Amino acid sequence: MAAAAEKYRAALRRSIIPKQQPAVRTVGLLADPGIAQVLAGKVRERLENALNSEEQAQVRWSVKVGPLTLPLDESGQVMLNKHVGALREKFGWEYIIYLTDIPQYGQGKPVGRSISQLHGAATLVVPSLGMARPRNLTNSLVDIMGELSSDRKPIMPTSLSARAFSVSGSLDEPSEDGRSSTRYVSFKGLRGRIFLVFGMVRSNRPWRLVPQLSSALAGAAATGAFGVFYTSIWSMADYLSSLRLALITVVSILLFGLWLLFHNRLWERPRGKHYRERLVLYNTSTVLTVMLAAAAMYVLLFIALLLGSLVVIDHGFLAYQLRHPVGFAEYVNLAWLAASLGTLGGAIGSSFDQVESIQQATFSQREYERRNMDFGVDGSGTQNP
Repeated sequence: MAAAAEKYRAALRRSIIPKQQPAVRTVGLLADPGIAQVLAGKVRERLENALNSEEQAQVRWSVKVGPLTLPLDESGQVMLNKHVGALREKFGWEYIIYLTDIPQYGQGKPVGRSISQLHGAATLVVPSLGMARPRNLTNSLVDIMGELSSDRKPIMPTSLSARAFSVSGSLDEPSEDGRSSTRYVSFKGLRGRIFLVFGMVRSNRPWRLVPQLSSALAGAAATGAFGVFYTSIWSMADYLSSLRLALITVVSILLFGLWLLFHNRLWERPRGKHYRERLVLYNTSTVLTVMLAAAAMYVLLFIALLLGSLVVIDHGFLAYQLRHPVGFAEYVNLAWLAASLGTLGGAIGSSFDQVESIQQATFSQREYERRNMDFGVDGSGTQNP
């Protein structure tokens, strides 16, 4: 009986004495406009759940996303550490992570992330993650927070086989007082740079370039439609082999892409440090972006011409002109050749598209705008005239 009474009194005391609330620590995510900003919004909740899933009952993490773009210095580096004090005072964040789509460098090497425990801040180059799915980005952010919120460093691969398949390495840049101020995770070899290039292509968002080519698409459609209704094209499409048609397709897309590159002055000439490497990275990603946009336009044109030929050209009349029975394959070959010819005609139409809107798909243009930005912690950046 006494034991039951004592148990009741203990339960009563627990109900009266308030539980100690865990301390709240805040992580702020800033991001470049575009893919980086979209991903920041997508991973906010994921990151918060991942940080709070660890057995740290005394700490509760809160992740915030801030609508702010940071400027670049003359060498193209994000100036996070310079402004971290003003940002912390403005937003009240304990830790700040900046997601950028502009390649960054440390000690002359391209880096995927830079981490400053001294400032409680880090920069993550989103293209360094390749296609940068939300799950991969969240894992990278969790690793960064593990290093920022403690003095530990991630364990780098030590075995020969692990180092052979790793695409990253670690670089430390000491501060003036001898302590390690900033740690960089750099790229190793060709595989790391391939990851970066594919990530840069995604940041360029080639699918958004297609709507900017409306005049080119109109010119290509007009030229292709002429080919669909021209009987000599019917005979040529029926005569050519699939290999020859494929070769014509590749040549037409390449010529159209080259026209877009040089007519719209998309060949990049980055300024500042690391000129040669950035020249290769920027132009490789730009060429791939433009070629993917040209290929996407070709596919749209092919589908439109195929549907048009099926609707307009009578099956019997096509067989009469070709002098043999026809099926769906003949219509496909016809649209195939007409789309290739139309793509070449689209180069003329692209001359009427807005050059400025097409140039937004390149890194040099966005970097130039960021360098000429006036920075303030009021939540916006403004362009210098």
